[in-house]
Amino acid sequence: MNNIRAVRLENFQSHLDTFVEFSNGLNVIVGQSDSGKTAILRGIRWALYNQPRGTDFIRVSGDFVRVTVTFENETVITRERTGSKNRYIIKKEGEQELVLEGFGIHVPEEVMKAHGMDHLRIDHDNELMIHLSQQLDGPFLLENTSSIRAKALGRISGAHFLDMAIRDTTKDVSQLNVRMKQEQQVIDRLKEDIEPFAHLDKLKSQLIQSDSNIQHVKKLIGKKDKLQKLKEMLHQVTTEESITIRRLNIVKNVDHWENKKEQLQEMVHRFTVYEQKRKQRHEIYKTIAICQEWMEKTEQTELANHRYEKLNYQLQLVKQLNNKLQHLNMVERSEREEKQRTKKTRFIDSVSVETLERISANEWKQKKLQQIQELLQGNINQYKKIHLICDRLPNVTELKNKQEMIAEKTEACHKLKAIQQELKGYQRRSEEGRRYIQAQKIEQEKAEAALQERLLAEGTCPTCGQAICKQAE
Repeated sequence: MNNIRAVRLENFQSHLDTFVEFSNGLNVIVGQSDSGKTAILRGIRWALYNQPRGTDFIRVSGDFVRVTVTFENETVITRERTGSKNRYIIKKEGEQELVLEGFGIHVPEEVMKAHGMDHLRIDHDNELMIHLSQQLDGPFLLENTSSIRAKALGRISGAHFLDMAIRDTTKDVSQLNVRMKQEQQVIDRLKEDIEPFAHLDKLKSQLIQSDSNIQHVKKLIGKKDKLQKLKEMLHQVTTEESITIRRLNIVKNVDHWENKKEQLQEMVHRFTVYEQKRKQRHEIYKTIAICQEWMEKTEQTELANHRYEKLNYQLQLVKQLNNKLQHLNMVERSEREEKQRTKKTRFIDSVSVETLERISANEWKQKKLQQIQELLQGNINQYKKIHLICDRLPNVTELKNKQEMIAEKTEACHKLKAIQQELKGYQRRSEEGRRYIQAQKIEQEKAEAALQERLLAEGTCPTCGQAICKQAE
């Protein structure tokens, strides 16, 4: 069997053109889900064993698929399929390139000889692929029946040779028994034939019979020695089988460690959630600071409302003064009309007392109106000052909106305080989770170290049966 040194996948499933070079020893392919890890093994399986069949694995944007496998002995096997071609290409160092087509569903014999990785045939109806396994396959031999496992272990350990030897020996013994019976019949017949002459050559016949028995005994002794060796081989195979079973028992706890690993991953996820909560708490603190700043800016809202009410009252006074000013204008207009009428009556020598009294009353009203006008002018000036102050003050609607926003921020602040208390609880549980994760990591490292020491002590891998060598640190 040749080791694979490199593989190249072109238009195979998710791989457009991927080249993977392997190193000596164990190679591990890691990556995210659906990133093409299993497709690499599937491509090798397609190139070496023509499985899976069909064209579903061809990349959607491609019109051909090609997988090239390079071995350590410089042998290159290329499996290529297009709309019109389906072939193998074998390149060996120092030899001409070999192209194989029209092979149907079976892998050509030349390809199997080139890579030397045949299936392990258990019997006429069963065979095992011991070099490659699929993604969902169980551990080696554990999913098979007990008879298949026994036959596989016999094939791997060489016990089938013992079965063949026992079968051949049994056949030989049976043939010898038949032959002995036949010979005995011949002897009996010959005895009957020579009985009339027994007294003449009795001693010679006894000597010949003894020699024949001696030769037969020698043959039986040789077969006995052979059976003894086969018995020792059987004992050795049984011992190796018990060792293999013990190694299989060692790896039974792999599921337990897988569960531990999943628990650790769950705790890491919870820790990530707690970390996000901590960042949210930091943002909440920023929001609280902004709310406090707005609360400080809006502390003078009540004073502004009081000034606003006072300005409204003064505005009402200004409106009343405007009404009085209009009334004053009407009085002045009446006075002018009276003066005109007085001018028209200058030719009268005598004036009645009522007219004089009315004129005197009008003069008094005029003085009163002048005083009201001065007061009105003062109120107008004060109104202008108040209007300037109102323009400088912020809008009342805006203040109300800010007041509502402050109320909302205050309510949000109370909610944030409650969230802060809950976040503290999350932090405490997160700290406990970190300590638990650390303890589980230490326990896992100890278990891995113990498992590694045990595997090194055993000396062989329980899965593939290869020797384990301890590398220098």
